[in-house]
Amino acid sequence: MLITKSFRGFTLAELLIALTLNIILYSALIGMFIATINYYRNNLSVNSLHFQLESILMIMSDEIRRAGYSANASNDIGTDQNNNPFVTAGVDISVNNNQHCILFAYDHQKNGILPAIGANADDDRYGYRLMNQAVQGRPSGAPFDCDAAATAWENITDINLIQITNLSFVFTTTTITTGPGSRGLAMRNVDISITGRLTGTPSVTKTFTQHVRIANDKFIA
Repeated sequence: MLITKSFRGFTLAELLIALTLNIILYSALIGMFIATINYYRNNLSVNSLHFQLESILMIMSDEIRRAGYSANASNDIGTDQNNNPFVTAGVDISVNNNQHCILFAYDHQKNGILPAIGANADDDRYGYRLMNQAVQGRPSGAPFDCDAAATAWENITDINLIQITNLSFVFTTTTITTGPGSRGLAMRNVDISITGRLTGTPSVTKTFTQHVRIANDKFIA
């Protein structure tokens, strides 16, 4: 006797149900994968902005902290005089009215002499400001002026990578009278705040602040 076996396959409805379940499963997996990629991409963007803003803040802080330094300042000890050329009117640390620019000088060449603007490769005058969503630094020989043309100073942040939306300098002075008369010491501080965002991802924004205690107190004769 010949025995035959009958095999039953999947119905069309069963195949459609299985296909639908697979689509749902793969869609969920793809969604999780995309979410993970976006999470890491966002973290990389935040870290990049964090690093760049923190770096420029550190550069400005370190420079500003040196304001008023003179290699020959000790020569005035006991004389009741202040002959430090780096704290005289016109070059002493100052912030403009809108607090977006700071100017200062210090004895970078360590000879106690303030050279004329453009006289040397380094004229010992420095400045930082916000200009067209970039932080600019004053190069040697450029106008020592917060209102100098945008092309006169140099960008130290790349507008193609980050946009600086705010930069402020708050300058404060505390004077201690030592006498006689009005003689004393002026202790100066600068509070810096910088806010930036990624050019390609404007929603990624960050703000950093830094309190800078200027190391060189100003003697008031």
